[in-house]
Amino acid sequence: MAIIPSSMTSRRVGGWLPRWLRRQQEDQELARWTTELGWQWLDAIDSAQLARHSNTASRIPVTVAPQMHSVDIGPPVTLLVEMLPGQMVADFEAKADRIAAGMGVSKVHIEPYDAGWIKVVLLDDNRASTDVPVPA
Repeated sequence: MAIIPSSMTSRRVGGWLPRWLRRQQEDQELARWTTELGWQWLDAIDSAQLARHSNTASRIPVTVAPQMHSVDIGPPVTLLVEMLPGQMVADFEAKADRIAAGMGVSKVHIEPYDAGWIKVVLLDDNRASTDVPVPA
């Protein structure tokens, strides 16, 4: 048994972390990533002109956009999105290139999910990311 002075209790030996702490950090990192993906989705939808802009009675600008409700981390990453009233799947399919560019992928696949809901699948067909053998 090793006796550790109280001044050294905050150090980790060898980078070891308890499993529960590692899982908690992974959950926090996943939550942060999902939040950032949500903000990226809102920017992509706004640039694709699928969001609605208006002003309140007191002239405060308001943006209403289709809301991302869940993320399946995949692969591929799949978003479950609730469309705004009056929007159709064809509206999103017509702007798929702009949505893909805003999401940082090469293309997106949009499919109906339920009445007023769509699934957006983020696809990255970047051929440069495939494994290339290292020359000898």
